[in-house]
Amino acid sequence: MKKKICSIFLALATLISLAACNGGTAEQSAAPSEQSAGESSDPTASGDAQVGESSFAAYLASAQKDVINVGIEADVSDFNPWTYTGVGANAAIWSLYQPLLNQVGDMYYPAIMKSYSIADDGLSMDGEIFDYVYDWEGNHLTADDVLFSLEKSVEYYPEVGDQIEEVIKTGEYTFTIVFPRTLYVGEFDNIARSRIVSQAAYEGSADEMHTSPVGTGPYKLTQYTSGYMFTYEKLEDWWQTDESQIHPRDMSNVDTINWYVISESAQRTIALEQGTIDVCSSISADDQEKFDGQNGYWLTSVPDNLSMTLFPNCDVSSPCNDLNLRLAICYAISNQAVLDSVYGGRGTVNTEFTPNWAVGINEEWAEEDNYYHLDMEKAAEYLAQSDYNGETLTIICATDEKSTNTAQLIQNFILQIGIKSEVTSYESSVFNQYIKEADMWDIMLKTTATSTYYSQGVHSSFSQTRQAWGGSINFIYDDQLQELIDTCMSPTHTTEDLEALHRYFIDNCYVMGLVNPVICSVVPDWISDVTLSIRKTIIPGGCIYE
Repeated sequence: MKKKICSIFLALATLISLAACNGGTAEQSAAPSEQSAGESSDPTASGDAQVGESSFAAYLASAQKDVINVGIEADVSDFNPWTYTGVGANAAIWSLYQPLLNQVGDMYYPAIMKSYSIADDGLSMDGEIFDYVYDWEGNHLTADDVLFSLEKSVEYYPEVGDQIEEVIKTGEYTFTIVFPRTLYVGEFDNIARSRIVSQAAYEGSADEMHTSPVGTGPYKLTQYTSGYMFTYEKLEDWWQTDESQIHPRDMSNVDTINWYVISESAQRTIALEQGTIDVCSSISADDQEKFDGQNGYWLTSVPDNLSMTLFPNCDVSSPCNDLNLRLAICYAISNQAVLDSVYGGRGTVNTEFTPNWAVGINEEWAEEDNYYHLDMEKAAEYLAQSDYNGETLTIICATDEKSTNTAQLIQNFILQIGIKSEVTSYESSVFNQYIKEADMWDIMLKTTATSTYYSQGVHSSFSQTRQAWGGSINFIYDDQLQELIDTCMSPTHTTEDLEALHRYFIDNCYVMGLVNPVICSVVPDWISDVTLSIRKTIIPGGCIYE
């Protein structure tokens, strides 16, 4: 049987029709967006996942699975709704807590909040939650709990605080969020994804839910052994009884979910082969072939939110402050070789800073011949025009295998035209500190995140308001670039504005997007469709079981 890789909500047309119904479903937001409010978005274009063929009804009609065992590469280590950490949390946290809204691309669907509207001037949002939301301990959630939870989001996430000026209770289940200004592109996402919990449960927790979570999701944590495994059990009396309002992320099509922490890829492969685990979202490219339509398994394959990116240091203290040297470096590199050698060919080469699927990217950019590509003759010409004088450039990266292998490839590429370099890798906490110091590096290899929008991805790394030193992540101090970014972050920006930003990046060679890999998950044949989190990890309760 043909297996289908599904978006978070799978039947796009069905859910769009649900959003248009009366009775309080969340409508398409008039919040800042890269497309006009009310237009449907294509999840394949926004990078959430590929859209499968199953109808929404098929998820509700799924067979109920007794137990599923899932392999993850790192422990959750913290179940607090706002400070949860670890790779495991990206896979597992979704079924415990719920946000205000479920986001898919630039569309929003009900979770805690059943309806909302943005004011005509774009400076506030009126929201209403369902009046029958209860957490696992029986606490009835009201607008007071929304205010409490948003205050916590602001406390832990400064970017949310930048977007909320005030939250006003207007009724037992209604509230108004006042924005300090018209929100930039993508900023509403941070508010929509804010997790909501009962204030009584949180304040009654002995450790602020770090090890004892109490959420409104369809599953409850019943067992946790640090570093080894944890277990979720389905709630038989979950609060959302209206099937027309249940997003696939919030379904519970399996009774018990066991999450096993297996740090090494080879051990996860062995666990799959031996049947210790049924599903795994992270194994090596070489091992994936063992499960690609073989031995009772199939593979999902969706674009990662993360891309490998090359940042030249543009500070005056670095030789890479020289535009011609930057151009020489970029034209000496083969993106395709990086993709093939480091990622086993699984993914796409980038033709911009963000992945090609980001909302706002013009698909014609991928066909341009003026983006940096391997051209040794052109690289040598730019090097001859530069002020490079034989200095040894410092390439820094994190210690993970993909980063270090990419850095070594870059080192070999630029050596072919006579540019000497040394590669230094650092553990993540040290790496994140050293990238802030302009005299520590000349070329940085770093994974950068894009969840939905091109302009938002650019803003995160290049806006002068994002870094403490008042420049970009690679020490660019360019008021014209900042003006272009600000224009493209405005809800009134045009495709011409995006084009101007794209051209400016190319002309100044401020960054080189390298590759956008795919995330592959191994899935057994008795699962016909999967539901993915916004982080592209499988949500077991939202799968279709045969």
